[in-house]
Amino acid sequence: MDKNWYIHHLNIPENRAATSNKKEIVIAIVDDGVRTSHQELKSFIWSNPKEIPRNHIDDDGNGFIDDVHGWDVSDNNKTIFPPLDRLDDFYHGTHLASIITRIAGTYFGDSASSIIKIMPVKSLSDEANNTSLKDGYKGIKYAIQTGADIILCSWSVAHISRAEIEILEEANRKGIVIVASAGNFPQDRKQYPAAHSTVIAVAASSPQKEKIKKSNYGQFVDLLAPGIGIHGASSLSEKGYEVREGTSFSTAMVAAAAALIKWEHPSYSNKQVEACLKSSAAALKMTNPLYTGKLGAGLLNIKEAVKCDLLTTDAQNQNPLEYPQGYLRLYLPSEKSRSWLIKPQGQFKGIRLKPVAVSGDVGNSVIKFYSNDSSNGKFIESYPLSNPPESIYIPGTQVYAVLEAETSGMNFDGLVEYEVEPIDYRNLYCKGTRKLSAEGVLEDGSGSEHYSMESSCKWLITAPKGKVIHIKFSEFDTEALMDWVYFFNGDKTNEKIMAGFSGPKIPPELTTWRNQVLIWFVTNGQNQGKGWKAEYSFQNP
Repeated sequence: MDKNWYIHHLNIPENRAATSNKKEIVIAIVDDGVRTSHQELKSFIWSNPKEIPRNHIDDDGNGFIDDVHGWDVSDNNKTIFPPLDRLDDFYHGTHLASIITRIAGTYFGDSASSIIKIMPVKSLSDEANNTSLKDGYKGIKYAIQTGADIILCSWSVAHISRAEIEILEEANRKGIVIVASAGNFPQDRKQYPAAHSTVIAVAASSPQKEKIKKSNYGQFVDLLAPGIGIHGASSLSEKGYEVREGTSFSTAMVAAAAALIKWEHPSYSNKQVEACLKSSAAALKMTNPLYTGKLGAGLLNIKEAVKCDLLTTDAQNQNPLEYPQGYLRLYLPSEKSRSWLIKPQGQFKGIRLKPVAVSGDVGNSVIKFYSNDSSNGKFIESYPLSNPPESIYIPGTQVYAVLEAETSGMNFDGLVEYEVEPIDYRNLYCKGTRKLSAEGVLEDGSGSEHYSMESSCKWLITAPKGKVIHIKFSEFDTEALMDWVYFFNGDKTNEKIMAGFSGPKIPPELTTWRNQVLIWFVTNGQNQGKGWKAEYSFQNP
């Protein structure tokens, strides 16, 4: 694999002429530190213009003494370098930083280091037992206080507190773009801060333009970027390099792209930067319906993101809008109306639309929604731009939207974001644990259809005391050695397994050891069979 393959896939314009009258863009890397002396990084490291080095005074009054190039929020000192005795463990931030500098260098050439600056915010103690970033939100708080334009959070956890939400919302109010990794679990699983609505969530793609196996997915994801075979700087030496993979490195690419947009369009809000990134995404190769609506708008395309046709042209939006996430721009410089056909590819439940921002004099202008664009399209709903709802949900696989201004040439602008509502395949035919205490028939729930991917369903059968349970299958068709029906001796999956069946053949009859059995049907994401059906009865042992 070409070590710079991801640079080619990102479609980065080269040697963009830089003007000197724009302020530098600061990207805070909230991570395990940065080897600031590395040959690829040293000229990009941010310097606090309000702090005098080595005078042991808090010159800028921000509560941090001599935070000239960043801060270690975990050890509460100015040392942002990885600990010298643990360079193997503290590699992450250095690798992330080099991805940003390479993208910036490709775009700006030799002037890149005067335009894009990296603020290291070390958020892992030198003495930490593991490399889990426990102080990530403290790092975000510092980056907000110190004036970062972009905050890179290539880490994630499965929960978020009220105090942590308030930190993210403070960044949002100040117009700071936060980009975070979706996580490295091959699951539909929310991770934070990525899953918060103010944050751009990034999953990882392969050279084949597919999700890599280890990347999270879910409706919270906004974009994908390359995440495998990523060559970058090593923390071990000034000239060292290594190859890594995961959503962390994809996230660094999106953070760099956000910085380029912010530099080219200084007046854009954080929401407008996000709209540029998502509205310009390239098509993703989608082979598994499980991922429909769960991999964001598509693949990062830096050239188109920086151009941002959505916000920089007066042309009619592309029709139909076929991506799972996108935007309608509510802008009528000369017309009195504009329309869009939203018709994303794939299978999903419906489409949700959310006004993002509307400014200017909208008068009595309205936006209306129909079932299709034909003359007999069914009217669904409308709302005045002066009083938009939080969101509108429209069942089905397409929506025809019409913006009608009160008069032509009205001076207003705004965005409506749309996204598909994905099908929850995990709970399509069965979910949770169903409790049964009478004899009867047991089946996977899919009826005449094939069972669903990624099912995880349980049935707890309880017979009268002194009885056992006899189970006889009449139908059985599952993917061999992949999709299983397990039987546990009791009411929990930590009980001893009595049997497990998989494949196309009807299993032998089964009699339980006691009056209770937990049946667990679990499937993967591929090759669903017709399912199974069994009769169960209560017998004397």
